[in-house]
Amino acid sequence: MYIPLKAIAAITILFIAVFSCPRLVAEEYDITLPESAAFGGQFVRISYTGEAIEFIVHHSTEPSIRLSAPFLLSQIEYLYLPASSTPYSLVAKSQYPLLFRASDVGVEVVDETRLLKADINQVTQWQEENWVEDAAKFHQQPSCVVKKKMLNDLLEQNRLEEILAPSEQPQVSAFSDQCGIYPVFAAEAYFRLMNFEEASRGFKHTQSQSGMSSAPPYDVAYVNLMRGFSDILRGDERADMHTIYEGWEFLQYAKSLIEAHQLNELLPELHNARATYFRVTGDLVAAADELDTAIAVSRAFEKYNHVASYLNNLAVLHRALGNLAAAQRTYSQSIQLARMSNDALALTIQHDNLASTYIELGDLPAAARYFSYSVDINKQMGRGAYTAEALLGLADIALAQGNAGLADTYLNQAQPIITPTSFRESSQYHTLRSAFYAETKQPNKAKQAAALAFEQVAALSDTRHKMNVLFTLARSAIAIQEVEMAEVYLQSALAYIKPKHPHLIEYYELKNALFLQHAKPLTESQKATVENNFTAALSLVNEVENTLSIYRLGPTFKNKVRLLIDSYVEYLLANNSNTSAQKVLEVMDNYQSSMLRKSRQFYSQYGQDIALEENNTTAEMEVNLLSVGESNLAAQAQIDISLEKRDALRAHGRQVSLDVDRTHAYQFERLIDKLQQHEALVRLIDLPKHTHLIVGTKQGWRRFSIGKTMRDKLHQQEGVVTWIKADELLPLEYFKSQSISKLILVSDHLTHTIAFSALPMPDNATHVIDHFEVVRAFSVLDYFNPDPSSATQGSHIAVFANPRFNSPASGISNKATLTWRKAMPPLVFSEREASSIQQHFSHASVVTALGAQANSDVLMSDEFGHAKLLHIATHGFYDPEYPGIVGLVTSDAATRRYLPGFVSLTQLLSRPFSADLVVLSGCDTLRGEIWLSEGQNSLSRGMLAQGAGSVLGTLWKVPDRATATFMEHFYASLATTHNASRALQIAKQKMKRNPRFRSPRYWGAFVLTVAHQKAETIQF
Repeated sequence: MYIPLKAIAAITILFIAVFSCPRLVAEEYDITLPESAAFGGQFVRISYTGEAIEFIVHHSTEPSIRLSAPFLLSQIEYLYLPASSTPYSLVAKSQYPLLFRASDVGVEVVDETRLLKADINQVTQWQEENWVEDAAKFHQQPSCVVKKKMLNDLLEQNRLEEILAPSEQPQVSAFSDQCGIYPVFAAEAYFRLMNFEEASRGFKHTQSQSGMSSAPPYDVAYVNLMRGFSDILRGDERADMHTIYEGWEFLQYAKSLIEAHQLNELLPELHNARATYFRVTGDLVAAADELDTAIAVSRAFEKYNHVASYLNNLAVLHRALGNLAAAQRTYSQSIQLARMSNDALALTIQHDNLASTYIELGDLPAAARYFSYSVDINKQMGRGAYTAEALLGLADIALAQGNAGLADTYLNQAQPIITPTSFRESSQYHTLRSAFYAETKQPNKAKQAAALAFEQVAALSDTRHKMNVLFTLARSAIAIQEVEMAEVYLQSALAYIKPKHPHLIEYYELKNALFLQHAKPLTESQKATVENNFTAALSLVNEVENTLSIYRLGPTFKNKVRLLIDSYVEYLLANNSNTSAQKVLEVMDNYQSSMLRKSRQFYSQYGQDIALEENNTTAEMEVNLLSVGESNLAAQAQIDISLEKRDALRAHGRQVSLDVDRTHAYQFERLIDKLQQHEALVRLIDLPKHTHLIVGTKQGWRRFSIGKTMRDKLHQQEGVVTWIKADELLPLEYFKSQSISKLILVSDHLTHTIAFSALPMPDNATHVIDHFEVVRAFSVLDYFNPDPSSATQGSHIAVFANPRFNSPASGISNKATLTWRKAMPPLVFSEREASSIQQHFSHASVVTALGAQANSDVLMSDEFGHAKLLHIATHGFYDPEYPGIVGLVTSDAATRRYLPGFVSLTQLLSRPFSADLVVLSGCDTLRGEIWLSEGQNSLSRGMLAQGAGSVLGTLWKVPDRATATFMEHFYASLATTHNASRALQIAKQKMKRNPRFRSPRYWGAFVLTVAHQKAETIQF
């Protein structure tokens, strides 16, 4: 059975789809079915690597079957095709045609599968054929044995509403009283439908029947087990500990019977029920032990449909214990097995739970995807009442995205189907309603909804749910300037927060935001409180970052830290003291430096715990291989899952973040001493309400503000900014007075999309690049401090160019290959870039991978990863509507490790790049999903995160010929100046002097971002 888990609050959302420079659309691709399966009567096993959207089964007379597929790699889907006199056809729908690869294996259907899929009439006919005793009486009223079989078939097929509405099946209801078996089946149906109130009542009714005292031990143990289980879950819903303890007593009685009579078939569910009791009473370790036992026993009895639900419950515990990566993996395993058993209700719960975990991991697009799957499954089932949780989750994400209209739609759909007895669903609905009304400037309605939500907080049994409700209510109250109520919500939240818990970070951030709502200037006492709050929170952040796993330090956590930073910086700027500019820079840049340094990773064996888990997983896989045959679908799925888990451990086990001491007090005045007389540091700070520039020169630090009108234009702009006049953003007169000729820019949030070098000057005849050398840095501190990376570096140049887009890739249909190749125009001039490098650096060792050799394995090899200069000339993926996935196109077919013809940012992040300079000569390599915490998650940033000293990337698509010409100028200048930023300026100025390439379209996209100052210098 299942432990339901509700969704948690979201922070941001950008929906992921699949894209490329030329945008791709979803298309269908035929998959050949084996002859043995073409006419049905088979399970079809479909394996694929890539990002499929759905599989569609076509038939001449039957409606099409659609099987939604998750956007995950190396998945396996199982589909049952009923026997047919006409053949089936199978197609796959994908937005990554080249990445899609499918194969299928027909597996014979065993007899019991045929019976399980039979309807009531077929079962009745089967029973009649085999039940010869008093056949005439059977036609009038089926025996209790036959009726029990009918009810059991309905239960196994999850046709639960038919059990609960027996009037529609007169054969089922004819002998309810005489047989005395209907109440227990009805109770079981209610339990599976998560109506624990009615389930408990049904099992209690069965216990009270006169025949129970003389019933077989199995029946007595089963009824007591399920009565106890129902009471525990019913008590958990109501936060009623008396009912929970009462349920435990029934479990203990059932346990004594099971042990005394060796009723081993009931052992898995007994351990599952005991795990639920330990979970709701707070002993998560004991709960995990019980579930491990339940899973082991179920596998021993080959009850794999039970394993799916137990894995779901184990994932719930992993999440509660903070092991989010294990939770995500375990939910995925659970979903795989539930799909095989066609258990739609289980899939609904598991998709909701996995979506909630993805929210906590910070992968909100994946969360939205799985909530949507849950809604679709429920629509197919016709069970609208079980859609509420997913709809609330989608509303939460829509609000985080700033799409109040969509959130309102989801909330309207959820409201009539919320379970009346579920405090979690009800409180979440009213909380989100309050947030919606606050967002849409309806304060009175926001207060009314908040009051309803606040009334239910005490009834919630899960602290996380309480914190999400209270923090969201506080944020909504602050938005509508209800200071007193916000204070009430925060004080209530504080009562539930344990010492040094990460929840304190959000608490302090909201407390500071609350102070900023005061109309009157802050008193000295209030200012001291703000300072103390921030100091305490930042200390906790530093401590938490050194203790949480890398999986928990994802966007969700980092966004909370950024909100904390923003609230404090807003306070400092409002204070407007003489030291505020330097203090703001100190706070922001310590934070930004930490983000980069936390990301700069290198390969290393990561302690005995990872090695041990990897060995255990390998052993588990080998046991499965030895103990089962290929015809056992469930066990075969376990083998596949073990392989994926082992590979994931091998990839992630070697990712180690460098430790960072953020408590060190950097002296920003001393950083100015490192500037040259002609250099200016320009730190852009983009806050929720204001945008500022803090400029450092030899003369000291100064703060400039961007006007509200210009700031609003920036925030309304979609895509790259090139149309703003330079003097509307930059203090040009100040630069002129200081004789500045080089700008070191540190961007923030949306300011990453500004093409500074291409901004027109006030004279309308020149651009910024004509007057200033421009280079971007990730942070001021890292620009002037030593490189923290310890990755190995060679002394050679590596060139990856002109992948073959017209060669077929193995394992892919011709249609898929042709569609992909048409979408990717050849880069006929990119080999000129390779020739230019060889010409200008003839004294250096140059390794090339051109044409068909420019494949994924080469790009990810040590020879290319350890090059001193790495030049990559290929197509990049980016679509502004779906910025979550970025990557590079290669020319190879599928391998065990990499996808065919594509290397994603995630894969690039699996290895270090130690080059002083990486040149990404492709489209949109500086674009990506904008994270509140860190800016754009682009290919360029990924390379910096993995150790590159500097990256030359692009803000938009540049034509192939123009790119080749630009690169010739760049490398010619680099060979003589040995300075990347100076070479970049010279190359752009030369492009401007060419009438054909005078427009910023041809040169303005190229941006140099450096991790540290020394990386600007390239020596061979």
